[in-house]
Amino acid sequence: DTANRIVELLGEHRDLIQTELDEVNSGVRQLTGKDFLGPKERRRRLQVKVKNQTEVKKQKDYSEYFNSLEHKVQAQKRRDMIRLARKAKAEADAMT
Repeated sequence: DTANRIVELLGEHRDLIQTELDEVNSGVRQLTGKDFLGPKERRRRLQVKVKNQTEVKKQKDYSEYFNSLEHKVQAQKRRDMIRLARKAKAEADAMT
């Protein structure tokens, strides 16, 4: 009787595992680093993570260029506003 119960439980457990595997393989469910994985899969995921981190480090940093460009645009806007203000003042002075 106990052996039959164990076989029944193992069969149910196998069905649950198969369902979970099907969900992962179909993309319905994604495994995370916190999920229980075998040593080969953990090693593979670690290699992918390290590779991605080194690729991110290899990317060139363009932030200084864009910061400089933003400062140039703001300076040009300020110059344009000053020029327009002086022009408007000159026109107002000319009318009086």
